[in-house]
Amino acid sequence: MRYKALLAFTAACALFAGAQAQTWYEQGDAGDLPETAQSTGSGALSDIQGTLDTNDVDMYAIYITDPASFSASTVGGATWDTQLFLFDADGRGIVAEDDTGGLQSTINNANNCIPGPGVYYLAITRYNKDPLGCNDGGLWSSNDNNCPNGPESTSRVASWTTSTTAAGTYTIFLTGVAGANAGDPADCPAFEGWDETANGGGDAGDLPETAQSTSNLVANGIRGAIDSANDVDVYAIYISDPANFSATTVGGTSLDTALWLFDANGKGVVFNEDDPDATTGFQSRIDNRAFCITQPGVYYLAISLFGRRAAGCDGGLIWQASPYRSVRCPDGPESTSRVAGWSGSTSATGRYRIFLTGVSGASAGDPADCPPPAPWDESYHGGGDAGDLPGTAQIVTLPDQTPCQSPVNRIRGDLEADGVDMYVICITDPASFVASTVGSAGFDTQLWLFNCDGTGVAFNDDSTGTQSTLDNSSGCITQSGTYLLAISRYNRDAVDANGSLIWNNSPFTGVRCPDGPGATNPIAGWTGTTSAGGTYQIQLQGAYFVSAQGCEGGGGCEGDVNNDGRVDDADLLEVLFNFGCFGFCGPSDVNEDGIVDDADLLIVLFNFGCGA
Repeated sequence: MRYKALLAFTAACALFAGAQAQTWYEQGDAGDLPETAQSTGSGALSDIQGTLDTNDVDMYAIYITDPASFSASTVGGATWDTQLFLFDADGRGIVAEDDTGGLQSTINNANNCIPGPGVYYLAITRYNKDPLGCNDGGLWSSNDNNCPNGPESTSRVASWTTSTTAAGTYTIFLTGVAGANAGDPADCPAFEGWDETANGGGDAGDLPETAQSTSNLVANGIRGAIDSANDVDVYAIYISDPANFSATTVGGTSLDTALWLFDANGKGVVFNEDDPDATTGFQSRIDNRAFCITQPGVYYLAISLFGRRAAGCDGGLIWQASPYRSVRCPDGPESTSRVAGWSGSTSATGRYRIFLTGVSGASAGDPADCPPPAPWDESYHGGGDAGDLPGTAQIVTLPDQTPCQSPVNRIRGDLEADGVDMYVICITDPASFVASTVGSAGFDTQLWLFNCDGTGVAFNDDSTGTQSTLDNSSGCITQSGTYLLAISRYNRDAVDANGSLIWNNSPFTGVRCPDGPGATNPIAGWTGTTSAGGTYQIQLQGAYFVSAQGCEGGGGCEGDVNNDGRVDDADLLEVLFNFGCFGFCGPSDVNEDGIVDDADLLIVLFNFGCGA
């Protein structure tokens, strides 16, 4: 029987050798896994021609007739940075190559990776899209015409890393190859752990309130995906013995991860950025080596990518950004706070696996809420997004705060794409006024000050780095009163009704009075496009709450006709000069009854001296 099989194999090889080698042209789009690989017909193959689209992987079933003579090469067949991968009939890695004397690739059996003739799967990708195994680890850690050498070197291919741009056309030149039909490769073994999608039903939330419960299926790992920009995934877990607890993404992803642990109330417990037991690599590991975990219980385990950092109730970091290779208890400016959000931005996406020890499943609970924010918060106090023009500006007022007398020390908000936030505040002493984003915004800010009629007063782009500070160092604020304070991301700039800049673009440093072609005109809109800025805080000195009427309320002093924050001779003269006016009489009609008369004069007299 073995003699007959040998004769049949020899005859097949002779048939392949004697036949004219053919080109296989990609039919539609070849799939990216053995299950969806494209069959390549029958007979000897000289080359495969196709096109690689954005994020694409093309995989083909081939028959290697003689491993010693086998080769597959894109040298001379592509103008972009290729990678070639070979897998066996079950999808397990065999040999891979990135660059061969340039950016194109060649694989062969120089390192004896191919065990014998048979059906294989040949895949082409653009650098740096690499195969991952059943547990989301890499099959290869380096691709140099070598056998698999990654953390999942014995696994079959189950997915691919990282996104890529469109590559274009390619030709893979072949020797020792015939066409083959795609088969039915072995499936990945069932995952013994918690899968974000299969078990959790979709994307895990980014805060304890929206964390995925993990029931009793955590076992030895959690598997999921950072599937969009700025994504963070949080899972409820139970730690029964802190001494035995560990969580790591080392060997479970190619992403640059960070791991965070929070207690049942969402307060920070322990964090790691880069593996503390290594000198290279960007995966993470947390355990109780720093004795941060003090007792058994329900905890929240979070995974993010580098640059996305846990923020407390006031927007400050719970952990400092560095050092990276350490397992740390909370050490940031809000180390005692619960997590309330995430600062910074990320764009990478991809799959991950968190390997766990000393962990069982848990149901997400009801963590304690943040205390009410100290004034002023755009959403909590203002009720939503602050507008970007005088008519939609948020009025910084509270019923228990005296207008133009009770100080407001901070304004906190969130700037969306192309967003500008404007607030109504009172300034009683221009010399003491300061508004600054230095140290309290993670993006390139700009600060603007306008009069209530929308005319410009003062502006600053950069004071320390790319953050901004407004004060009266340039003498732009000439009197006390009610003003409009606005924040934008660079380069979203104020313009008048003609589209002219109220301030010139430069210089970037220093506080400037209006100096653009529209300097004397009120603001009518904003020009320039920006990406989302994120959360910010404007630290204030010499700024005060206003009345609920905002710019219409004279800064909180009834009878403040000229809206300068105080009732004095100037207001009295405004009423006297307009005495007897009927109909629309402007601010001189203090009680808004359609006539300027004794009643208006008495309001000014009764409040004379307010705000002084």
